[in-house]
Amino acid sequence: MTSGDGWVHCAAGHRHWGRFGAAGLLLHRPGDDQVILQHRAAWTHEGDRWGIPGGARHSDEDAVEAALREAAEEAGLQPADVEPVGLYIDDHGGWSYSTVVARATRAVQPTVTDAESVTVRWQPAAGVAGLPLHSGFAAAWQSLRVLPPLLNLVAAAPLAGDPRLARLAREGIATPRLPTGVRAGGLHRLYPHPLAEGSPAVTGNQVITVRTTDDLAALAGPEPG
Repeated sequence: MTSGDGWVHCAAGHRHWGRFGAAGLLLHRPGDDQVILQHRAAWTHEGDRWGIPGGARHSDEDAVEAALREAAEEAGLQPADVEPVGLYIDDHGGWSYSTVVARATRAVQPTVTDAESVTVRWQPAAGVAGLPLHSGFAAAWQSLRVLPPLLNLVAAAPLAGDPRLARLAREGIATPRLPTGVRAGGLHRLYPHPLAEGSPAVTGNQVITVRTTDDLAALAGPEPG
């Protein structure tokens, strides 16, 4: 692992924190339309503004791993508190910020756990736009505002061992590859959660069923080169 701490310049010449990009966690509380926000310390980049727990990705981290680590370091949140739903990518060309959108799996109360935060709290989503927001978060907020339903992925028994299933769960399904009718909100990828074939559908969840290798290929796309 190589630390991602450090400044880089994107294709447009703007300066960004995170040599391998950056990631953060936007955690929604199902049922009452609230999200966890961080009031950033004055000394941080764009300090004294509101955003989400996040920071530089390390060389060996994907977006979810980085976002969960930062949420633990800055807000005391644990992986068991979080169920990833999707991903929003703010791509600047050579640098990107990945927001992992998730829902809380149980009652959690965020706490300030390092010097980068003044306050970390649940905030009604209806009032987010009225806060002084970090510019990147402000630009993305309307795309992050609505939490899509959780997506279950049901694979026919012959496909159970296909490595593409694990890749989809880890990397998510790109929105253009989702079947018609699956709602992604403003997100660029949805993280599918496996559901055993024959299990009863979960009320409120979206479901994709893959029965053939062609079905799976349509979701996964080409293997990374």
